[in-house]
Amino acid sequence: MRKKDGDEFPPNTLYHIVSGLQRHLRQHGQPEVDFFKEAQFSTLRSDLDAEMKRLQKLGIGAKKRQAEPLTIAEEKVLWGKKLLGSSNPQALVDTMLYMNGLYFALRSGAEHRQLRYESCQIQLVERQGERAYLKYTEDISKNKPGGLKGRKTKPKVVLHHANEDHPHQCFVQLFKMYNKLCPSDRQKNVFYLQPLKNPSADCWFSNKPIGYNKLDGTVARLCNSAGIPGYRTNHSLRATTATRLYQAAVDEQLIMERTGHRSLDGVRSYKRTSNLQQENLSSIFNGSTTETNNCVVNMHHSGTSTSLTNNVIQTPPTFNFHSCTVSINNYVSQPLQ
Repeated sequence: MRKKDGDEFPPNTLYHIVSGLQRHLRQHGQPEVDFFKEAQFSTLRSDLDAEMKRLQKLGIGAKKRQAEPLTIAEEKVLWGKKLLGSSNPQALVDTMLYMNGLYFALRSGAEHRQLRYESCQIQLVERQGERAYLKYTEDISKNKPGGLKGRKTKPKVVLHHANEDHPHQCFVQLFKMYNKLCPSDRQKNVFYLQPLKNPSADCWFSNKPIGYNKLDGTVARLCNSAGIPGYRTNHSLRATTATRLYQAAVDEQLIMERTGHRSLDGVRSYKRTSNLQQENLSSIFNGSTTETNNCVVNMHHSGTSTSLTNNVIQTPPTFNFHSCTVSINNYVSQPLQ
């Protein structure tokens, strides 16, 4: 079995083909069929196992293509080129998708398309004396499909507070601006609307929803326009959520609450080590001193946070803490003996 162009399928694709055949048979009158357990299919399993091993030895399918997360530096490029922000209608609606995907860790396709204006999953909360925030409440998703099976599944709820340090990049303010510039008779069951070619001062968007294909290609288009290389899709935003929290040493339980994963294995699959982390690992083996060598101590106690940084530490530091949560990245440069 080969592709139309004559190339061989990756090992996992062969497995999924067999699984698909099994699912088809189960749905069409043979619910007891099990290719992977029943004795009568032992030859099939043996042949499949041998073929998968052969393909793996040839390196076919060894490299799994994953949507790459965006770094802070790359995100700054998007803001700097005004591909994100409120300078024009296209940038504003793209920013809505970008921030929904990043801050609420939405999956690339269905969860964006299911966002609504009326009975919206995203609610603006503003109370006197408190920082405003957006509250996202999941209704239908991969982990919460609804129906009888999803009846007792707890929905994901995420709060994202206003960015008071950088108001022009504040999700809360941009969310309010976007809704204000949508038409008064907008469709109630969609969230992302097409930008007008000739917007007025008080209306930037038409009443027509953005098409599914165009919506799904948003992040790839933004990155191409900014000259950001790599495989970037809307799913990159969800990967960015988990990666940035992981690299900031956030507890895995808190990461799972943000992403909506129900297992540690699920959320760990989204973590990506940074080039800087890989460089520091190489430096440890090389016994070299680089500009990236540092000791960073983050202390969280009674709502406060402190960061101590030393470029090069000759003697291993000693710290005494009590009733604190401590995250320490410590690299001590010592030449090989």
